[in-house]
Amino acid sequence: MSDISRLRGVGPAIAEKLDALGIRSARELLFFLPSGYTDLGDPVAVSDAEDGAFALVKGSVISLTKPSPRGKRGFTVRLADCLDGRGAPFTVTYYNQPYFHSAFAGGGEFVFLAKFRAGERSLVNPVFDKADGDKLGGVFVSYPLRGLIGRRTFIKLLREAISAERAEGGEAEQFAELFEKVHFPSSVGEAGEALTRLAALDLAAGIAVYKASVVRGDKSRHGCYDLPQDIVGEYVSLLPVTPTQSQLAAMRDIAADLSGGEKMSRVVSGDVGSGKTLVAFFAAYAAARAGRQCAVMAPTEILATQHAAKFEKLFSGKISSGLLTASTGAKEAQDILRGLADGTLSVAFGTQSLLSRRVNFRDLATAVIDEQHKFGVAERAELQNKGAEDVLTLTATPIPRSLALALYDDIAVSRIVKRADAVTNIATRIVTDAKLEDLIAYIASECRAGKQAFIVCPSIRDSEGFETLSAESFAGAHEDRLAGVSYAVLHGRMSADAKRERMSAFASGELSLLIATSVVEVGVDTKASIMCVLGADKFGLASLHQLRGRVGRDGSPAYCFLHMRGRGEKAARRLDVLCRETDGNKIAESDLELRGAGELLGARQSGVSATPCLSLPVTAAVINACRALPEGEGKRAAEFFAGSGAISGLAEFAEKAARITLDS
Repeated sequence: MSDISRLRGVGPAIAEKLDALGIRSARELLFFLPSGYTDLGDPVAVSDAEDGAFALVKGSVISLTKPSPRGKRGFTVRLADCLDGRGAPFTVTYYNQPYFHSAFAGGGEFVFLAKFRAGERSLVNPVFDKADGDKLGGVFVSYPLRGLIGRRTFIKLLREAISAERAEGGEAEQFAELFEKVHFPSSVGEAGEALTRLAALDLAAGIAVYKASVVRGDKSRHGCYDLPQDIVGEYVSLLPVTPTQSQLAAMRDIAADLSGGEKMSRVVSGDVGSGKTLVAFFAAYAAARAGRQCAVMAPTEILATQHAAKFEKLFSGKISSGLLTASTGAKEAQDILRGLADGTLSVAFGTQSLLSRRVNFRDLATAVIDEQHKFGVAERAELQNKGAEDVLTLTATPIPRSLALALYDDIAVSRIVKRADAVTNIATRIVTDAKLEDLIAYIASECRAGKQAFIVCPSIRDSEGFETLSAESFAGAHEDRLAGVSYAVLHGRMSADAKRERMSAFASGELSLLIATSVVEVGVDTKASIMCVLGADKFGLASLHQLRGRVGRDGSPAYCFLHMRGRGEKAARRLDVLCRETDGNKIAESDLELRGAGELLGARQSGVSATPCLSLPVTAAVINACRALPEGEGKRAAEFFAGSGAISGLAEFAEKAARITLDS
């Protein structure tokens, strides 16, 4: 598809703003999916708004304060209610959105969309439009525009992009019709159906790319492993603990792979705390035992350091290993590089630093990739280019058996389960909006008393004022409540150094509270004993289960609070699964069964069973729709997603598609 600047209405200034949202072409504009849909009726009086529900209200500007230059940078609009007959006043306050101030400066009537509480007449960060506008009615479609571009402008550009696709004809025209229903649905139901089909096409595209990449390569192993017959028993004799039966089975799977004639490409799926690390270390041990080398790559420096320390403690004096990250000192790094090149170091731990051109191995045989959904095809290919024929990938996201059987019957998966007699030390509770402020006060009190806690938010910033539980807004709105608590905000858009610094400060006890997005999902050990997930009904169950696993890791009593915004029975039933169940595989199956098409946007970016390109959740409806697609539809979808009608487009799409083998 053409450059975004060729789209009618896009000049240099608009193009720059779209670029900041990650939109550089008309097709990427279509892929910028809504953050939510709301079925709106007519405006009502503020006093008539239903408690706990979203509603439209209409007001006429009475007065407007100036934006505060510091702190929350807020301003307040005082308005007369146009629909209650008396013109009773209500207020609207916007935090961290000074760009909205000018819209109210000229006075006039406005319509607001907000979630209401009985008796309250103060709104915070609501969506708004001029009363004579046509955007707040019917189905309201919200987007995470972050204040970078006006809503009206964005809607016009979407229509232009759809028209441009339709004009191309063929496959593009068919996708244009689909995106018309995604962005401009006549009902919430139509939007759900369109998203289900889009997710099914995305899933089919990922499968097509994965299978194409597997078939394209030579499966025959060129190197060999000279291993003792009972390599598993030898390894187990060196461990301070007795492995579970599922751990032993996974080790035997790996030993069989390494002894065979084909390259290993195996996924180890294990629940939080199930013991995947010992299985991963077995692969490293086997490579070293055969006189060859292994690279263990983790997504974060903290996790890589944690792995290296555990391995050194287990095999010090038996197997030589080294840790290579961005923080490794120059002299130490040179020693490690020399050891890998001449073969005196058998196992290398690290992050993406292991992919550097300066890292050369004498005989790299095996690559272990922890949390592979954080990496793409490019990283995996780099390790293989350095010599790693055999690849073992680990995931803490359980792969639902029904999904694996339905779509991935040709993927080697080893599942690890916890001991049958394992007792959970984490109590899980559901918290409603009415009790949220009490919960925040409790968490603050516990942190002041020396405990550590996570508060996980569903997003980084507000989405057009529609989401009031973003990490940044929550931190700003609770400054007073958190007085005396050492806390920091952590999210995925921060630099690697900033994330590492804050996570390290939390791990060392310097910080007692992290207000974060699901970036904390990756399994770093901390002493935290409280996990609070805001808007938990927006997350997938498997992702919530992983977040729960971030606390109580030392075996001491811990608590996981799941905050639910609405009062829907279905959402409560889903979250109740976590209160009753601790088996990750059973939770993943329940997630697949209970998550419906209408919730497709709710778990985006939550890291659970996501489609590869658009990160839409995989539901039972999506699986059925995917299986019903005609032959070759996945390949055609991949070509469209890649932005090219040529088969080479698959290569561009492949990096995003790689995680399909694990996230689902």
